[in-house]
Amino acid sequence: MSSRIPKQHRGKRPRFFHAHGMDEMMSMVLELTSEIWVLKKRLYLLEKVADDAGISLTAGIEGYDLSAAEIAELDSLRSDFIAAVLRSTESDFSETRKVRDGGADRHNDADAEAKSAAA
Repeated sequence: MSSRIPKQHRGKRPRFFHAHGMDEMMSMVLELTSEIWVLKKRLYLLEKVADDAGISLTAGIEGYDLSAAEIAELDSLRSDFIAAVLRSTESDFSETRKVRDGGADRHNDADAEAKSAAA
């Protein structure tokens, strides 16, 4: 007889906070914290390896002047990143708004009406 742990969780997700959305928010914060730590560790190691090879990345990074095109590219990447992080909260917010508004998503309905009127 095998006593394997199932790969997928079945049933309701455990709740730790009473406020709506707080468990999801804490999960998001913990996940982001984990990802930031991985990035910090890799940057630290990159700088150490470069220093060992005689390349001072720290001074180069701190003294680097971004061009207007690089600033625009980073702004776009930042916007995409924020949208990806907040994607799960947007769908939850949309569902909450539908329930509150009696099943209709007024903002999307208004957008659709405005688009068809402009066409």
